[in-house]
Amino acid sequence: MKTFLTFLGLLMVCLSLLCFTSDMDRYAKLQLHMKALAEDCAAGCVLFTDEAEYAQGRIVFDEADARRYVNFLLEKAESSDLYLNGSLRAELRLFDDERGYEGLRAWRVKQDRPCGVVLLRWDGPDLFRLPFFSLTSARRTAVYEWVD
Repeated sequence: MKTFLTFLGLLMVCLSLLCFTSDMDRYAKLQLHMKALAEDCAAGCVLFTDEAEYAQGRIVFDEADARRYVNFLLEKAESSDLYLNGSLRAELRLFDDERGYEGLRAWRVKQDRPCGVVLLRWDGPDLFRLPFFSLTSARRTAVYEWVD
């Protein structure tokens, strides 16, 4: 009987460990894909510049086009099974010659250069199946700096 109880205890520990490593792998993949998505959004949104302002030597981003681009990428990403039927939201902050560069130091950008900041947030079902771990949201941030 002692051998049976020991085997049962070890089986429960091994199954819990297997379940946790599987869930942790899923969380790592989610973070990796969110990182890539945030970087794609940040890099893409600074490509939409106002042509008239650029012709005068100023860099001004077209915020409406940048938001449409970010929303397009989010809709495309949400359609995949990777995000586990959760919802993705993005907050876009643009720093350029028209909006100014106040608050740029908070994003660890050392010089006053045009850049785009994307804060990506995922909310969805609990990623971990074990009762003592719970994670229903994840966040990633990406900064893309326009360098001359």
